[in-house]
Parts: sequence; structure tokens; C-alpha cells
Amino acid sequence: MNELNRLDENEFKTQNPEFKIEIPKAFIVAIIIIFSLTVAGTIIGIPAMFWSEFQHISLPLSFMAGGILAIFLLMIYLKFKWKSIAEHLKISPSLWVILLSPLLFASTLPFAEFLTSLFPTSGNSFIEELYKSMVDAFEMMMNYKIAGFITVCIMAPIFEEILFRGILLRGLLQNKTNPVLAIVLSSILFGLAHMNPWQFLGAGLLGALFGFVYYRTKSLWMCIFLHSLNNSFSYFLMLKFESMEESLTDSSDLISIFAFLALAILIGFGIYKLTPKVKWN
Repeated sequence: MNELNRLDENEFKTQNPEFKIEIPKAFIVAIIIIFSLTVAGTIIGIPAMFWSEFQHISLPLSFMAGGILAIFLLMIYLKFKWKSIAEHLKISPSLWVILLSPLLFASTLPFAEFLTSLFPTSGNSFIEELYKSMVDAFEMMMNYKIAGFITVCIMAPIFEEILFRGILLRGLLQNKTNPVLAIVLSSILFGLAHMNPWQFLGAGLLGALFGFVYYRTKSLWMCIFLHSLNNSFSYFLMLKFESMEESLTDSSDLISIFAFLALAILIGFGIYKLTPKVKWN
């Protein structure tokens, strides 16, 4: 029986190798992700240039296709099986993590919005054009509310967490990269993938939060839930005010912002102490 167990374990390791990502390779992984999402979105969006109603289909379909393409290319590049990723989609964190993680997110959100507000939206023609293109892209979704909801609140959290936490961050951690460095680097690359400075700051910080939860739990679905929570807040805020410039918090109220940040640090420390050390290599 022990021999059979060892054979099964060896077979599993052969089928699902613990892939590793060195720091230079992390940038290649990010490029593959951005390339896949951009190419798939461009190709699938071509019919919408001639038939606007196709946006109802192309918005979620392009993100799903880009995510699947990125996973497929990374499976080839990093030599891992989908089964190893799927396993982390099934892992359930402790009840404490389930209860505290949304509080950690809510306490961090004011500081994330504050960081986003720091970058100017005007001052020179390049910044203004870049900001206008981002606003136009988001406001276009207001014409396709259901498709926008599926894309922003469902597809983006699922595929971005699989790609940036389940593959990129996981590969760094399995390479014995210092956890703080691994989380920070994967979060910076996650922010850069949004390809604009406003989302880079906020998304980078929240990406670090999702990365911390993943590092302590190996639970991808918990990260997906938190990511979806964030995107849903933003999306419904845009629907309510018909603008992407509205926020849940007052970015000028620095006392409240930093009070919530201090609370977030305490909650994060609580999660750290309440979760057992996870073996990554």
C-alpha cells in the first residue's frame, strides 16, 4: 500500500511539476499575459467596429479568450499542467480568513483610492489624451451594462487572479523568492498590466493585498472573491454616477485614510498570525 501511495505521489509530481519563476522570467510572464489579453481583445473586437451591438458579446468574450490564451501559452512556457492551478481554486481558507479578508480589503480601499488620486489627469497633452482614452473605454461599457458587468466583475477577477496570483506569484514563491519581494514584484507587474498610471497605483496596492492572502492560504477563490468585490464596488459606482471619477471615500480626508490604513495593517497582522505557514517549495 505504501508503495502504491509513493507511486501515486510520484505520478502526480510528474504530471504537475512545481514550476518556478525567476525574477527576470517574471517580466516575460507579464509580457505574455499583456500580449494575450491585448491580441485577443483586438481580434475579437474587430466585428464591433462594423456592428456596435456585437459589443454585448465581444466585451466578455475577448477577456475570456485573452485569459485562456495567456494560460495556454504559460502552460507551454513554464511546463505545468492545468490540474496544479485548479487545485488552488478548490482550497478553502480558514473561517478567520474568510471573515477578516473582506475587512482587510475595506480598510485598504481608502488608501488605494488616495494613491489613485495622486496622479494628475491634466497638465500636458499626453496625460490628457491617455486619461481621455481610459475614460472613453470605461464609459463605453455604460452602453453595454450587462456585458460590462460580466467583463469587469466576473471575467477580470477570475482570469487576473489565476494569471497574476495563481501563476506569476506562485512561480516566484516556488522559486524560493523572498515572499515580500515576490508579492511586491507581482503586484507591480499586475499594476503595469492595466497600462495606465491611475489604475497602476490602486491596482498595485490591492494586488499586494490579494497576493498576501494567497501567500498565506494558497486559496485562489478567496482572491477572486476579493477582486470581484473591489471591481463590483467600482462598477456600480460608475453606473450610479455615470462617471469613473467618483470614489467611495474622500481622498482629502487624510486622517480617516491613514486611520483605516492602520486598521488594515492590524487586520493583516491578525491574518498572518491566525494562518499556519504554507510550504511553497
